[in-house]
Amino acid sequence: MKRNLQILFFTISFFGLNAQAFNFQDDIESYPDGSYVGANSTNWTVWSGAAGEGTAEDATVTTEQAKSGKQSIKLEAGSASSGPMDLVLPFGGEKNLGTMKYSMWVYVTADNSAYFNFQAKATIGTTWALDNYFTGAGKFIATLGSAANGPICEVDFEFEKWNKYELVANLTTNDWEIFLNDVSVVKFSNPNNTIASIDLFPLFGTEYSSTSSLWYVDDVSAEFIPYTLKPRDAGAVTLNYKSKFLADQSAAGSLLIRNLGLAAITSLDLSCKVDNGTPQNVNLTNLNINSLGFATINLPAVIYKAGNSTLSCSINNVNGSPDDDISNNIKNSDLLGIVPAPYKHLVTEEATGTWCQWCPRGAVFLDSMNKTYPDHFVGIAVHNADPMVIPAYDAWLGTFPGFPGYPSIVNDRKQLSDPLNLEADFYTHIVTPTPVILTNGARYNPATRELEVSVKGDFIEDISGDYRFNLVVIENGVKFPGTGYRQVNAYAGGSRGVMGGYEKLPNPVPASRMTYNHVARAIFDDVVGLEGYLPSTIKKGSNYYINYSLQLADSFKAENIELVGLLFGPNGEIVNATETSIAEAEKNGYYSSVSDPRPVFNHAKISPNPSDEFANIELDILTSSEVRIQILDLNGKELISKNYGKLNGSVILPINTLGFETGTYFIKIYANHTIRTQKLVVTH
Repeated sequence: MKRNLQILFFTISFFGLNAQAFNFQDDIESYPDGSYVGANSTNWTVWSGAAGEGTAEDATVTTEQAKSGKQSIKLEAGSASSGPMDLVLPFGGEKNLGTMKYSMWVYVTADNSAYFNFQAKATIGTTWALDNYFTGAGKFIATLGSAANGPICEVDFEFEKWNKYELVANLTTNDWEIFLNDVSVVKFSNPNNTIASIDLFPLFGTEYSSTSSLWYVDDVSAEFIPYTLKPRDAGAVTLNYKSKFLADQSAAGSLLIRNLGLAAITSLDLSCKVDNGTPQNVNLTNLNINSLGFATINLPAVIYKAGNSTLSCSINNVNGSPDDDISNNIKNSDLLGIVPAPYKHLVTEEATGTWCQWCPRGAVFLDSMNKTYPDHFVGIAVHNADPMVIPAYDAWLGTFPGFPGYPSIVNDRKQLSDPLNLEADFYTHIVTPTPVILTNGARYNPATRELEVSVKGDFIEDISGDYRFNLVVIENGVKFPGTGYRQVNAYAGGSRGVMGGYEKLPNPVPASRMTYNHVARAIFDDVVGLEGYLPSTIKKGSNYYINYSLQLADSFKAENIELVGLLFGPNGEIVNATETSIAEAEKNGYYSSVSDPRPVFNHAKISPNPSDEFANIELDILTSSEVRIQILDLNGKELISKNYGKLNGSVILPINTLGFETGTYFIKIYANHTIRTQKLVVTH
């Protein structure tokens, strides 16, 4: 079929036109032993520039190790903050057209780590094109620098041995490849498809490094081969589709095209197909892409098949005639269709705060994931030190083992991560089988704003251990005036890249322009669930439920409330969840002892109510049951919890209310698998 598709934008760039060849070789033999490299070279420098050469920022020459000859460059971190050595080799300006080849030999001492990066821009510290790590665990890892979203490769290397590192970056076609010891370890397209220098920096104490950094570099080689423009030449630069998506679902993408010819491009013919499927042909007319200019073409959605497939897009004609250079006309993208485990949801709890300058990225990624994966993702924003805080929830998340600061996310209470990695994390967790299907039910009284919620679990596997229910109440669309609701914003001005529109907002963002989603409003049972409520052995085919109740604050909008039912596993991990609005939960029906074929007690009565000095809980227990009561204030804070052991028949449980302040309280009565919630009013 033929389609006319939208051209998203044009950018004209001429800075690659007159790029000069660059050829550099350094075996480190021409420097005096112990001397500074930058101070004795017209090529090497340091991060801060000429002023830092010959200082602690400069690396030194040593005879301790050598790949060839007797000398190499020694790189060693001098403090826990890494550095201060920070050696830089510029490549003669920013390159965005042609081929860059770089190689060096790297020797990492036992249990140490090494780190270096390629800078994308001539102004150092602007954009990282590629990060490279030799980790203390004996792994070589690469990430996409400023566009990183997890490792693009991970392979073994040997300590106490010279390892050859080589990068070949064809900037014309955006085809990058890393070799380790002459073996290709990864091929990729780089979102930052320019290169200007390499930075050698002793780094440790990070996710990909060890607790110390001592390494050596020898036999450095850098070569840049310019590209010669043809009369008529369109190059396919980057094919942008999600590398992973849910199987049997479709996602659209785009193709970045560059005019590598001398004449302006006025028309193009494109053809795209998945594996050996039917090609989709696209005819683009009325174009005006000047020489060395770019155009991003929006392409139609493709369906992701389960498992691996390849999407291939090719340029067939330029300005109505064959292209003068067909070697850069085809771009491929590997697609992986992921089949999620049945009924599985990922729960991500985000540590955030209006005071936190980097926390807008957490909000952006939670919103994006909720929109992209509505049937499989649950996001919860747990606020800290702002008007939306729930102290108990905040305290629990802030003390999660290894918690690094804000913003951070915890996935299924098993994995700490950064919001930037959320989509990659999602695919790791969504394939984990779950033993339970959860259903939320509800009864809501709009007049009193009393909300009762049931979380029911239908178990589809035999399980054993300490499993626990819980419920989180979240609210979307939260807006309030006042400085407490303004958001500090490090992304203002755009210098730190695009971040969901925050780059266009001021710092701080006024409360009048902020809307907060996924805001945790309540969590029950001490955040971690009620121990002993569920039996230690649960058989496949059985079902259990738990009831919760709360009164919605007047400031909460009931139509924006979402109920998140949870089941925790024996290690505190979340094994599954379900998310519903109040209206959806009401349609499911409130599950209680009336609907449960296994009633434990017929009634629960509290008298006198209102109470001054004391109140009695009157129960008629049908079968011998473990009985416990819990008294909560309107904010869900536990005031009293008491176990009565096994009880049967008609019983009266007294409560001393003298120490209670005048107000309304909730009494939860637990008897085996049944929970009843009653309201108690205290007046003095």
